[in-house]
Amino acid sequence: MALQTRGSPYFSASIPAGGSRSPSLLGFLLVALVAADAWGSPRQDPPGSPAPVPAAPGQEPARGVTELDLDDLLNVRVTSPAKKEQPLTDVPAAITVIRENDVKRTGATSIAEALRGVPGLDVAQTNSNTWAISARGFNDNLANKMLVLIDGRSVYSPLHSGVYWDVQDTFLDDLDRIEVIRGPGGSLWGANAVNGVINVITKSAEESQGWLVTGGGGTEERAFGGARYGFKASDDVAVRVYAKYNERDNARMGTDDSKAAYDGWWMSRGGVRADWKAGHDDKVTFMSDYYEGNVKESVSEALLVAPFAETLNHRMDVRGADAILRWQHEFGPSSSFTAQVYYDYTLREEAVFRDALHTVDLDLQHRFSPLSGHDVVWGVGYRIYRSLTDGTFVFNVTPANRTDDVTTAFVQDDITIVQDRLRVALGSKFEYNDYSHYEYQPSARVTWSPDEQHTAWGSVSRAVRTPSIIDDDGRLTPVVAGGAVPIAFSIFGDHGFRTETLLAYEAGYRTRPLEALSIDLAVFYNSYDNVRSGVVGTPFLETEPAPLHAVIPINLANGLQGQTRGAEVAVAVQAAAGWLLRGSYTYLHMNMNDSPTNHQSPRQQAWVRSAMDLPWNFSFDVTARYVGDVQAYQVEEYAEADVRIAWQDSAKRMEAAVVGQNLVHPSHAEFQTAAQRSEIQRGVYASLTWHF
Repeated sequence: MALQTRGSPYFSASIPAGGSRSPSLLGFLLVALVAADAWGSPRQDPPGSPAPVPAAPGQEPARGVTELDLDDLLNVRVTSPAKKEQPLTDVPAAITVIRENDVKRTGATSIAEALRGVPGLDVAQTNSNTWAISARGFNDNLANKMLVLIDGRSVYSPLHSGVYWDVQDTFLDDLDRIEVIRGPGGSLWGANAVNGVINVITKSAEESQGWLVTGGGGTEERAFGGARYGFKASDDVAVRVYAKYNERDNARMGTDDSKAAYDGWWMSRGGVRADWKAGHDDKVTFMSDYYEGNVKESVSEALLVAPFAETLNHRMDVRGADAILRWQHEFGPSSSFTAQVYYDYTLREEAVFRDALHTVDLDLQHRFSPLSGHDVVWGVGYRIYRSLTDGTFVFNVTPANRTDDVTTAFVQDDITIVQDRLRVALGSKFEYNDYSHYEYQPSARVTWSPDEQHTAWGSVSRAVRTPSIIDDDGRLTPVVAGGAVPIAFSIFGDHGFRTETLLAYEAGYRTRPLEALSIDLAVFYNSYDNVRSGVVGTPFLETEPAPLHAVIPINLANGLQGQTRGAEVAVAVQAAAGWLLRGSYTYLHMNMNDSPTNHQSPRQQAWVRSAMDLPWNFSFDVTARYVGDVQAYQVEEYAEADVRIAWQDSAKRMEAAVVGQNLVHPSHAEFQTAAQRSEIQRGVYASLTWHF
C-alpha cells in the first residue's frame, strides 16, 4: 500500500492513491562567444589543427566525454563495492560509474537528475522539488531500501529510512564520480543497503585548484550560479571553498494544465575542503558544508471538523550542516588504515511536522594481507542519532525526543584462487541497534576472468532494512470521514515491527567482443520477507484532540513477502572518433503477495545517449529515455529527450551551453502524491562556465 501526503510521504504500507518569460538564450550564447574572443582565446580550427592551448596554471584542461575511449571508460577505478580501490571491470557486482563530464554533458543540474541513465535504477521526479529513486523496485518519494553516501557520509534519515533528495547536492564541477551499485551492499555498508548503494565522491582539493565561476538560467531552471576557488595553503596543504545557488520554477498542475503547481524552490549552499599530505604515507582530509533553502509544498491536511480536509500551501524551511575529518595511513601497497568521524545536522520545518536531527559517526577500517592470495578489509563503527520531531494531529512521533545508536563491525576477505582468473570474496556485516538488536548480513561473491575481454561473476547475499522511528513509534492520519462522530483513519507504528530481509542471487557478464564495443549484463532474483504492510485493527474512540472521534487503526506489520527478478544491460559503442554511443535497458518483474507494491516501479525502462564532438570546439549531446507505466500512481508510460549544444574556447577555460530538457511533450507526469499531481514541463536553459 502507498498512501501519501506531501510533507509526510512516509508509509508505503498504507492505501494506494487510486509563465514567466524565459531569458534570451541566443543572446546569452552570443555574449559568451564575444566575451571569449575578447578574452583572447582563438577559435579552434577543424579536425587536424594544432593542439589546444594549455589551461591556466594549476588548472588541468577539462576532457570531454568523447575524448575518452572505451579503455578510459572501462578502466575507471572504484571504491564502493569492496571499500578499497579496484578496476571497474573486476567488480563482482552490478555497478555503474557516472563521471563529472557525464553529468555536465547530459545537462543535469542535480545529483538526482544525473542518476537517470543508470540501468536498474528508477528515477522519477514527483514535482519540482521531490524525487523518487530506488533500484530494482519499491520506489517511493522516500524509498527505504537505498543507502546514499556523500564523501563517506550517510544521508539516510532514521525517521523513515529514506533520503531527502531536495537537499542532497554538491558543487557539480567538483564532482569526481558517482558510484551506483544495484543489489545488496549490506555486507560492507550495513542496514538499508538492501537494493543498492549510491556513493557520491568529490575531487580532492589538489584536483580543483584555481577559480571556476558558473551561472545561467532558463524557463524551469530559473536561476543558478556558483563559484569555487582552490589554492595551496602550503606545499602539502590544498584547500578549496565554494558557494552556489539554485532556483527552480513551479511544475505544471496535473489536474489543470493552465495552472502552476505549488512546488517551486530555492537553495543556497557553501563549503570548504582541505587535503593535507602529512608525510609520505599519511593523508588528512577535512570537509564541511552548510545549506539552507525554501521549498514550496502542497499538503492535504486531515481535519476533525468540517470540511474534514484542506489543502495547505506551505513554504518549508530547510537547512543543515556537516563536517568530516578523515585520516588515511598507508603501510604498504596492500595495507592501510583509515579513521573517519563526521557530524551532520538537518532541520526540516514541513507543514505537518518539524524534524531536527543530529548525527555523529565514527568509523575505523583496516586493510591487510595475512596470507598470500588473501586481501582482508575489516572495520568497526559507532553512530549516534539525536532527533526531535514536533508533530501535529496529521503526523507525530511518541516520544518526540529520542536518542538512538548503532554499533557495527564488518570483515571481508578477497581470495585469489587463480591469479588474474578466479577470485572469491567472503564477508559479513554485524550490527546492534536499538530496535531489532542483533543483525548479520553475509555475502559470497565469485569472479572468473578467462581472458581480458570476458568477466563473469555471481553472488549470494543477505541484506536487511532495520525498523525506522515511524515503524516503531509513528502515527499518520491522512484521512478523516465526516459525520456526527468523525472517523479518523490512522496508521500506527508497532513496537514489535521486525527487520525486513532480502536474500539476493545475482549474476553478471562483462565483455568487450570488439575494440569499439562493450557490453555489461546483470540478472537477479531477490526473495523478500517481513516487508512492511498494514493490518486493520479494532476501532476505538478518542477525546484528544477534540472533538470526540472514532479511530480506525491501520497497524504496521511485516505481512509482505515475495520475489522480484529482472535483467539489466548496458552497452557502449565508440561509433567514430569523437562520437560515443551509450545505452541501457531494464526489465523488472515483482510478485509481492499481490500487493500494490508490485506496481510502484515501471516494468521496463530504456535509455540512449549520443555524445558527439563537432568541429570548431562545439559539442552536441542527445539523451532519450523511455519509462513504462507506474500503475500504483496512475502514471502512464512516457518517452522524453534532452539536447545539449555547447562551445568551448581553444584553451578550454570558458564554455557556453544551451540545454533543452523534456522536449517531446509540453509536460508529463512521472510520479504522484495524494495532495497534488504535478507534471514536469519542457524546459530550456543556458549556462556559462569560466575557469581561470
